[in-house]
Amino acid sequence: MRLNKIYFFLVFLLIFSCIEPYDFVIKDDVKSLVIEALISDKSFSETQGFPSDGRYFSAKLTYTGDVVNQRPQPVSAASIALHDDLGGQWPYTETSPGMYLLLDNEFKALPGRQYKLMVQNQGNVYESAWEVLPSVQTPPMGDIGFAETQKDFYVVESSESVVRAKKGIEPFVQVPQNQTGEPLYYMWDYEPMWIYVAPLVARSSPGGRCWATSPSFLNDYGVQVDNIGGYDKSLFFIETVRNIKLFEKFSLLVRQYSLNSKNYFFWKEMKDRATGAGINEIPPYNLESNYSSTNPDKKVFGYFSLAQEQARRWYFDLKQLSYTVENTLRADCLVVYGPGPPAPECVDCREYTDGIATNQRPVWWGD
Repeated sequence: MRLNKIYFFLVFLLIFSCIEPYDFVIKDDVKSLVIEALISDKSFSETQGFPSDGRYFSAKLTYTGDVVNQRPQPVSAASIALHDDLGGQWPYTETSPGMYLLLDNEFKALPGRQYKLMVQNQGNVYESAWEVLPSVQTPPMGDIGFAETQKDFYVVESSESVVRAKKGIEPFVQVPQNQTGEPLYYMWDYEPMWIYVAPLVARSSPGGRCWATSPSFLNDYGVQVDNIGGYDKSLFFIETVRNIKLFEKFSLLVRQYSLNSKNYFFWKEMKDRATGAGINEIPPYNLESNYSSTNPDKKVFGYFSLAQEQARRWYFDLKQLSYTVENTLRADCLVVYGPGPPAPECVDCREYTDGIATNQRPVWWGD
């Protein structure tokens, strides 16, 4: 690899990334099934109006692993179906290894209906308990904003680890007043997208401007039990200086889920484990699951959740800050450490290395 490519790789590594969700790890020779699935009261067609490309309901199947830091093994060729208490049935289709989608544009969970998920894999049957949507109606979702802040991080300088403050922002969601008389159990997840402009080519060229995403960026979620509302809930931290994702325009879809209490406390405990020390060494035996197996020797983990869903899209660019952040991308691309041309992403945005980039503008993207 040319030295200038290595330099670019190191620069991209400086970009902020969030903690990935907890991976189930069990010290056992017998693999156990993990099922991650949620449905809500919003159909695929309705989620296009958030606005977004739309979201089908998914079920993710993996096996627990017995090696720390080893990625979970996807489970393919399973049969998955959603059932309701009136005899309705909706099959899931495997679209990538271990990922199954309910490919129905109009299906959504209805109030008062009971639903359960059934999975058949290698002659074994796993099914969830019957679940219903939360009975308390959630207030309309609040606006998205941000606060300027800075955080301390350990960095290596001259072979020593030192603490340095980094400037950034903390996006937040306004939690509305809770006048229901009941606690509300919230969960938020995030779908980011940003513009990447190749600095050494005309913006009007096919490889000049792209819209980029990354499955590993902001692959996290927030949770909150609310009794009164009327405050801002911070979601996460994004560094602003030398962050390529913010050099042009950044967009974030924040999805808000209102859960039942048991659903909530499962995801809350998952969150606590993911932010603690040695998370891959903690087996999930004491995590409550609403799945069962017809074969008592086959263990299953996870939680089938039903939620009221809302979402808001938020846009951000560096001009909204009270201080100036320099776009260093062109200068970085012009630095040459060896023979040969600049790194490919300098002259073609479709070669972007920190995610997936396309020069096709989303139909919902705001100017």
